[in-house]
Amino acid sequence: MATSVQNKTLTCEQCGAPLQSRAGESDCLQCLLSTGLEAADPTVISAHEPQTRFYHHYEILTLPDGSRWELGHGAMGVTYKARDVNLQTPVALKVINAQYSARPDARRRFLREAQAAARLRHPNVASVFHFGAINTLPAPDGSVTSIEEATEVGDCFYAMEFIEGETLEARVRRLGPRSPVAALEIGRQVAHALAAAEKRGLVHRDLKPSNIMLADEAMAREAGDPLRRDWVKVIDFGLARAASEDSETDGPTPFLGTVAFASPEQLAGGSVDTRSDIYSLGATLWYALTGKVPFPRGALKGISPAPATGPLPLAQVTERAVPRPVVTLLRSMLARAPGDRPRSAVALAAAIEECLPGLTNKGRSRFLPGAQRTWATAAGLALAVALAIHFATPASPSAEKSIAVLPLRNLGQDPADAFFAEGVQDDLISRLVKIRDLKVISRLGTARYPASGPRNPKSIGRELGVRNLLEGSLRRTGDRVSLQVSLIDTQDGHEIWSESYDRKLADAIYLQGELAGTIAETLDARLSPRESDGVRAAVTHNPDAYVLYLRGRKFERSPALTISDFEAAQVLYEQAVAVDPGFALAHARLASTLGLLYRFRGPSEELKKRAYREAREALRLQPGLGEAHLVNGLCAYRIDRDFARALPELVKANSLLPNDTEAESFMAYIHRRRGEWREARSGLERCQARDPNNATYAEELYTTSYLLRDWPAARRHALRAAALEPSLPLLKVQRALVDMWENGNLSPLQQVFATLPAYGYPEGTFTWMRWDAAMIARDFDGAQAAIDEFPFDTLSSVYSAPVPKSYLEGCIALAQGEDSLAREKFDAARPVLEAETLAHPVNALRHARLGLLYAYMGRKADAVREGNRAVELQPMSEDAFDGPENASTLALIHARLGDEDAALDMIGQLLRKPGGVFFYEASMSLSELRLRWQWDPLRKDPRFQRLLAESEPATHY
Repeated sequence: MATSVQNKTLTCEQCGAPLQSRAGESDCLQCLLSTGLEAADPTVISAHEPQTRFYHHYEILTLPDGSRWELGHGAMGVTYKARDVNLQTPVALKVINAQYSARPDARRRFLREAQAAARLRHPNVASVFHFGAINTLPAPDGSVTSIEEATEVGDCFYAMEFIEGETLEARVRRLGPRSPVAALEIGRQVAHALAAAEKRGLVHRDLKPSNIMLADEAMAREAGDPLRRDWVKVIDFGLARAASEDSETDGPTPFLGTVAFASPEQLAGGSVDTRSDIYSLGATLWYALTGKVPFPRGALKGISPAPATGPLPLAQVTERAVPRPVVTLLRSMLARAPGDRPRSAVALAAAIEECLPGLTNKGRSRFLPGAQRTWATAAGLALAVALAIHFATPASPSAEKSIAVLPLRNLGQDPADAFFAEGVQDDLISRLVKIRDLKVISRLGTARYPASGPRNPKSIGRELGVRNLLEGSLRRTGDRVSLQVSLIDTQDGHEIWSESYDRKLADAIYLQGELAGTIAETLDARLSPRESDGVRAAVTHNPDAYVLYLRGRKFERSPALTISDFEAAQVLYEQAVAVDPGFALAHARLASTLGLLYRFRGPSEELKKRAYREAREALRLQPGLGEAHLVNGLCAYRIDRDFARALPELVKANSLLPNDTEAESFMAYIHRRRGEWREARSGLERCQARDPNNATYAEELYTTSYLLRDWPAARRHALRAAALEPSLPLLKVQRALVDMWENGNLSPLQQVFATLPAYGYPEGTFTWMRWDAAMIARDFDGAQAAIDEFPFDTLSSVYSAPVPKSYLEGCIALAQGEDSLAREKFDAARPVLEAETLAHPVNALRHARLGLLYAYMGRKADAVREGNRAVELQPMSEDAFDGPENASTLALIHARLGDEDAALDMIGQLLRKPGGVFFYEASMSLSELRLRWQWDPLRKDPRFQRLLAESEPATHY
């Protein structure tokens, strides 16, 4: 992708005229000669700045030079960054433009537009939440003036959600045109926003790059990752109106909008519908891909612009090497006749979804379908024998044949090359784990010994249980790689051997295989022919694909487990397999990442299909690749919860990767979901013994322990995990949770949150935890503060399902007895949760959440139906890990609806079964039953009082 330095002259986003500067421009000469295209009062000087800084309880903020902080301006108004002085939070405040403020008809239209925008609630749309007017006159009789009356005489404004980030226009000016994948990903999210508007009969009418915010850019800059996907927010539905309103207008509709992005029918004053917005989005994507508008058009004051004629300037996209499918999509979106465009925003979103995989998998050979497997009794017996052999005869290399590859020191000038040093370490370990005669520590197990810090070989050897350490340094300069490594004996610290390698990047692909073979020979490890081939083989012969793969590994293995990291890994793996379609290992890692996104972003049929397709392709390309068998097992486990299909693949992977504990750990997770808790715990303990510094196994043992309500063991493992990964705040929270679960002590939890940043993960999990902890403590101001500090309307992935902030606010109101306010907030949240459930009809968590919302609203039949549906979809008998959460939520639903008998019967049973404990509203520990506001309807029941007065019953497993 070309940078802004390489890109040719950009054009004005408003009219298409050439710009002299790439950044910092808000107008061009052509635009300065043009106006809003409606005749304005000649006595009014076009002053964007209002005379006051206060609009009710909103204060317009100023820049260091004293000028008002303008975010943008359009045909009807100017938008400023402002502050809600009551809540001390930032907002975007749109004030009616000075040239229209003297006209009552314009003010009425401003009100209608605000009302239309406020009806639209969607994760990809900035919300409007307040309308007002100032400088109004009181009614002579002292009566309260209606908002319509105030609008007739006052200066109008409305407040919107403030979005941190930058507009698409600013991004293109700053960095140059976007890649096809990045542009279509933006288009996909905008199409979803337009679909929500279309459902409500609304047309945006002014869609353009400056009305599309890329909300995650600030976070991406902090992480130093320019490839993270952006969270798109469509702003300024200021010209939005119902499509039916055009048909009710006599004569041509006066044009308002931005000429360079307006559809032909909009410019001609005809009626418009969603297809007009699709045209504008097509022009916007054209601008994103080329830095130019397809039809530059300007208009002098008072003269309406004419629709464009002539063919599309396809040379612009050809020059940018835009792929043919994208050009075809753009041509359909920019068709002159509305009937030739995609018929709806939903159809457009589907077309983009179909186009995206072709971009990321360009040049890939056709996939071969995987064989259909049926499991008979003989197959089950064979699997049981394989498992018995695996666990009965573990690999037992001698102490001398054990090694840990420590993080390599990056000597390059560019800190960004650190990923390359990490990738080389990871690649080397992935080869060594294939040697059964070696004991090898994972990368996570060595992460706490960074190259920048002091190292004591004897101490590290004792902690990891290994005899040998490999350490070294790496420098990448242009197309050359220099690697220096030393093998250290941990017993006395002496250097066994050292070697230096200086290779071209193209040859460095083979370096790790050569080095792994040398290590095996030095340690006298026996290699079977298959192991020898696997250790020395090049994963790819393409150095560009290899570098992309290494970068993807950095994000996929991030311990933070954030969606943005997995999305970054997905993009990089997609690019790697596009460069080298035969790169089996990259296909496998892409499949694994897609499976994680399915788990954490929410069920998606498209993600499911793509994950299985990539997994099958990895296995087709390299049938003996352990990682390919591993990911086929992981897809069955993560996506379908098909444990019978997952286990054989995991067993095969474990035989091919005998020193990699990942396959065995997932066997333990399957035991846990089947309710085989002792087997799960012993399996994880084996993994931890083989890889003692891997925080993952400490955390999973912590999870297993608290689900069994074994609080001492949970505390021990939580402390271990936090010590291994001290930078992860989530582990500190988990450690403090044990005190709350065991004895109701909230102080450690409150102390942890007091020391952590106010705004945590962008997915919203951390915000949920802050809110929930404050609610347990009945600190309702603290709960509201946690919500206010989160910058978006929706917590996008709270334990894999979105939650709107209005739901959390409704709970605050309900807990305080403010039933009317609670109802208002729940009414606002309900469409979001209902839409999520309709979109994912077989996802138990979404049904459970919706059922609890209905219970809070008093809708008994709906609540019980959804709660029962969640239990049916994921019963405890089939999933002992997630199933108890659904049953606990159903118990809470009965409690909120006054069904005390049903609730208490379920509570008595659930307290004796493993599971159902964590940051859930219905978390099933005795201390939480005593503390949580959710259970207040049961407080007066004598049976509940007796239950709370007793000791926590033993958990049977």
